[in-house]
Amino acid sequence: MNKKLNILIVDDVPTNIHSLMSMLKDNYTITAATSGEKTLQLIQTSIPDLILLDIVMPDMDGYEVCKKIKENPKTSNIPIIFVTSLNSREEQEKSLKAGGIDFITKPFSKELVLNKIDTYLQLNTVEKEIIMNTTKQSILIVDDSPENIHVIIEVLKKDYIVSVATSGKRAFKMLNDGLKPDLILLDVIMPEMDGYTLCERIKEINAYINIPIIFVTVLEKEKDIIKGLELGAVDYVVKPIEPIVLKARIQTHLKLKTYQDQLLNALQIKDELIINQSKLAIIGEMFENITDQWKQPLSTISVATTGIKLQKEHKKLTDEILINSLNNITKSVEYLSESVNDFKNFLVMDSKKYRFDIKDIIDKTLLLLKSRFKTSCIKIINNVENIEITNFQNDLIQILMNILINAKEAFQNTNIDKKIIIESSISKENIILSITDNAGGIEEKNFDKIFDKYFSSKAYNEGSGLGLYMCQKIMKEHLRGEIKVSNVKDGACFKIIIPKE
Repeated sequence: MNKKLNILIVDDVPTNIHSLMSMLKDNYTITAATSGEKTLQLIQTSIPDLILLDIVMPDMDGYEVCKKIKENPKTSNIPIIFVTSLNSREEQEKSLKAGGIDFITKPFSKELVLNKIDTYLQLNTVEKEIIMNTTKQSILIVDDSPENIHVIIEVLKKDYIVSVATSGKRAFKMLNDGLKPDLILLDVIMPEMDGYTLCERIKEINAYINIPIIFVTVLEKEKDIIKGLELGAVDYVVKPIEPIVLKARIQTHLKLKTYQDQLLNALQIKDELIINQSKLAIIGEMFENITDQWKQPLSTISVATTGIKLQKEHKKLTDEILINSLNNITKSVEYLSESVNDFKNFLVMDSKKYRFDIKDIIDKTLLLLKSRFKTSCIKIINNVENIEITNFQNDLIQILMNILINAKEAFQNTNIDKKIIIESSISKENIILSITDNAGGIEEKNFDKIFDKYFSSKAYNEGSGLGLYMCQKIMKEHLRGEIKVSNVKDGACFKIIIPKE
């Protein structure tokens, strides 16, 4: 039976501790502290797997507690989620800068709390496993000389899993057949395909681009070394081989590769978390719109039922009045049911592609954003035509919502007739959706970095959680398209380019 992970709850209000404990006690071992000082004492003897930390506490607030935890090497890796009633953007940013990995706003739902805790505990476990992984690393030797191969194998066989290819062509075939070594030792002078050519071909393939290549060769002129490094090699060892030197070079570059792999893995997990958080933000946006849309049908149902009751009491209820009232109630219920189904469908991530109409997706997106735009005085012109496509529709909705909200934010502090125009066009291979505003455009200096991971501009990168970096990432990796941006007269134009098939 797996041991339960330990969560430390820090809050000076006992009722808040009790509320969180009741949510978590079935899945985790719970410890609690009612002050920052008690927390710091407690974690010296028992390190929790995760901390839920209140911000507003007497004597020492949550930010200071977090800072002290992160300053101590023994406790610096404990993931901390702030639990607070302070929900402004400034407080959220302050929480993350203090060292927290996330925040949960009071009052909170059990599902949200469990989801966030489970996500970050999984991430923490993966990072620990990466650090503790001691599996033997693999090396591919590519050399046409049996004598050289024998010498290198004798040097490496004790510490590494060694594979051998006696030609460049053979090595490339082994890679294409699925071999993925941690490092390649590559001779330069070989028949048919020399080492330079093989290195160049390897570096052209994304799956192999991060494999470190060390040239092992008799060529020792500066121009030969520079050529190899320019093609993507990380080092150059000259024959005859000095075993100690070769092992030292290999160890150094394998350590660097391990750190690189750990970083890439952590970044990938982080990106997945950002996407999930972005979806939660959009779900909140959608829920706000749905509650606004429900006001009218709920009012219709209330008026109809009250009318039936009054007509009945005054003996004026005819069959015609009753049928009309029931028809109005039925239509309102159908509308409510349809909006619930739309919301439910969005909660389920697309696991496969579906055939859908681009115009329907635009209409659905605009409906979901209706309440967000209703007080903005922005005229939205929808000129999108009926175009069918097979792709991941929910991903497209997320991207559209984000770009439209960014366009809305770009109009802040402007006193103009605000317009957003949505248009569609078809090229030979792609379907193109254009979203154009007249909010003044983007500064030229920002064009090359607007899709960068940590870039933020006040006007065009403050959407509902999905930054433009994540929009582009989802667009390229899921939808197999791209987003382009340009300035047009009076504003900016974002083009969503999606392949037809």
